[in-house]
Parts: sequence; structure tokens; C-alpha cells
Amino acid sequence: MSPTVGSTLLDQIVPRLRHTVPHSVRCVGAEDTNELLQDATAMAARMLAACEAGGKSVTPGNIAYYTLLHLRDGRRFHAAGRSDALGSRTQLCGRSRVASLDEPVGHPVEPGDEPLTLGDVLASDAEDPAATAARNLDWQALVAALDERTLAVLRCLAGEVRLLDLATRHGVCRTTVQTWRDQLTARVREFMGADALRELQRAPVWREGLRALREQVACRLERRAA
Repeated sequence: MSPTVGSTLLDQIVPRLRHTVPHSVRCVGAEDTNELLQDATAMAARMLAACEAGGKSVTPGNIAYYTLLHLRDGRRFHAAGRSDALGSRTQLCGRSRVASLDEPVGHPVEPGDEPLTLGDVLASDAEDPAATAARNLDWQALVAALDERTLAVLRCLAGEVRLLDLATRHGVCRTTVQTWRDQLTARVREFMGADALRELQRAPVWREGLRALREQVACRLERRAA
């Protein structure tokens, strides 16, 4: 884009868009006026660059007009199709709808219970597969670094075999096997971290966020009622 065309964009087109966009274009989802103005400026710049490359003469009013038409239709600088479920144009056409995870979808089972929300229906207490895979890789590396004696203790614990049986098999006393077990515990904590057990028992972070938001809303309602 040449300096002359750039000056036209900043001095004549952007002021028109800044004045018109807040009153003429509907925000979709989490969009705000500033975001729409950024999209409008980028789309206008792309139109001007295409016209300049093609040797076409256009007026600032024409560029601003067609940019507003695109925005009203749901087109954005980053996307203009209707296949994106979260796209503005897709939602304006009625082909998709964004719903809050706190939106009620059912009535309480017992009186006094909180209503069933969309987040409760879609929620899963299962761990994130990525975290599970990462921990399995760490565990494989730990097992590969263990000696035969410590590995035997690990297999004994995993198979729920009594430590006394392991002591008999190796010809040592149970106290010695217990010492091996303590060494294994120390190795696991050193390798996996001291808070490994707490991390395994912790609920997913996104679920904790929903619970905190729900409790915050409940506190506000209680204060209003009081």
C-alpha cells in the first residue's frame, strides 16, 4: 500500500468507520466495538490494497460503505465463511448458537438443590488425556531407571503381593524389604515431585473455575435477598 493510500485510510476512512460502526453493526458473542473497529480497519485496508493493485479508482465513502456491509453480514477480517461454529456470520445466519455452561437445562432433583446446568451435563471427571499421557511417559522413564531389587518391590505392590512373600523369595527379612519399599517411595517422590499424589486427586482446573463462579453468583443472590 502506497503512502497516499495509507493516508486516505487513516484520515478519511477510519474516522467514518469509528463514527458508524458502533451504531450500525451488531456485536456477536464476546465482540465489542473496539474489536469490530479493528476488523473494519483491516478489511478496508485490504480493499484499498486490492483496488490499488488492480488500478481501480475508489472513493473513501465507497470503501467505508462496503466495509460496513461486510460487517453487518457477519464477515470479519479473519473469516467470512459459515462453517465455523463460533464464527459471527454463522451465528447471525442462525446455523449455530453459543450457550453458557451455566445455563440451566433441568430442574433440581431435590428441593433446595441447585438446578442442573449445561456444564454439569457435559462435565467429565476424567483427567485430561494430555496429562495422563505425560505422566505415563514419566512413569516409564522412572521404571527404566530402577534396579531389579526396587523393581521387584514395585511389582509386588502393583500385584498386591505381600511383602513377606517377596522377602522369602529373596532370602531376606521383612524389615529389609520394608527398607527397599521406603527407598522406592523416595525415588518416586524425587522423580515425580512431592505433590504428585495431590495432583492426582485434584479436580480439573476448569471445573474448579465453574464451581467458584457458581458460588460467587450464589453469594450475590444471598446478599440481595438479605
